[in-house]
Amino acid sequence: MIRLFVVALIALVALPVSQAGAQTAGAAPETVDQLKERIIDKENAGKLGFRQFTLCTKIDGYGQFEPAVGSKVTAGTKLQFYYEPQNLFTKRADGGYQKWFTQDMIVRDASGKELLRKEGALDFNYKTKAPVLDVYGTNSLSLGDLPAGKYEFEAVIHDQLSKQDARYLFKFEIAP
Repeated sequence: MIRLFVVALIALVALPVSQAGAQTAGAAPETVDQLKERIIDKENAGKLGFRQFTLCTKIDGYGQFEPAVGSKVTAGTKLQFYYEPQNLFTKRADGGYQKWFTQDMIVRDASGKELLRKEGALDFNYKTKAPVLDVYGTNSLSLGDLPAGKYEFEAVIHDQLSKQDARYLFKFEIAP
């Protein structure tokens, strides 16, 4: 019997945004809140995707991870993936903000046979009074007793507000 164990985690980070933007003669400087609103507009108009999808040996927080060397692992290993969803839609409503996405996890062998499908492994629905610009996710995959061979891990995120989907495929090998 093949055993796989999956853990999905999402975290958000509210990072300060420095006051920036072009200033024209006679115009008031752009405020941080105005800049955040422009960033949300750009993200909402963008295509959903993955940034920094990385197999890691250690994950400490947003942008703080140690990448693994290569994609060859040993049997029984626990894989850790770090990623940042790109262009998650932010809904503005009732004086607040909402980000909402789900994530599926799929593992296949070299022939394409599905060994694991975990739909809705993650359901992140966050409402706040202040906008959140940076979000990251982690996935853990315990390989259990999978035999040596080539495999692929697919992460699929579904933005529940924009109705966009994005996929990332990571190929790895379990060494004999």
